[in-house]
Amino acid sequence: MRDIKDYTEKYQEEPFEDTMVSIRKKTVIEQCNKYPHANILEIGCGVKPFFLDFPDFENMVIAEPGESFVQVARELAEELPNGKNIKIVQGFLEDCVGEIKALGVEFDFIILSSVLHELDNPQKMLQAIKELCSSKTVVHINVPNANSVHRLIAKELGMIKDVHEQSAQMQKMQRRRTYDKNLLHAEVTKAGFKVRDAGSYFIKPFTHGQMQQCLDKGIINDEVLLGLEKLIKYMPEYGAGIYVNVTN
Repeated sequence: MRDIKDYTEKYQEEPFEDTMVSIRKKTVIEQCNKYPHANILEIGCGVKPFFLDFPDFENMVIAEPGESFVQVARELAEELPNGKNIKIVQGFLEDCVGEIKALGVEFDFIILSSVLHELDNPQKMLQAIKELCSSKTVVHINVPNANSVHRLIAKELGMIKDVHEQSAQMQKMQRRRTYDKNLLHAEVTKAGFKVRDAGSYFIKPFTHGQMQQCLDKGIINDEVLLGLEKLIKYMPEYGAGIYVNVTN
């Protein structure tokens, strides 16, 4: 069982995570724009809900178990002109399906961003998502990539025996598994989803802590980060994160 209070506190202290959130969100926005997205469900909003960077929706529902994250999201939504169209439900999605259905929103696009790898039972989450899907719903799922460059370097140096091995930081952040492309595809197809498209994003050569040190010391800057984002076209399997867009 995940300790949400402990996770919430440590998440906000994790080095480089703010930067990764911004990079990840670019990918989510790009994928969202490819499909109809009038009605959106975001599962797990963290400190920066999707609506802050993506106002192009008619209705948005957020399911978030972390109390402090929920409070922040509610305060931010109240400040927006379309805040009345944002509904925030506190709790694990698996426990909130009935409450979300009662809102009467048929979702075009569902976002599960950087969540699946943290779950004790990912199939339970995926089945809950299926209950909220119509035949037209697209579900975007992204997770960290076992074949990220920084993990491949660690393997070649003998620091880990296998790219799927859990690091101390992963254990601290209650991350249960590390997906590669094949494992992620297997997980979603096991749940009965069909993969429409997939990809990877952001070449990350160092750990989160090392990346943050490079930023703090001016070794890398925003321009270099953008270059690392663009580098993915040359190394499409080895980004820091991978994603799939799936349908029923």
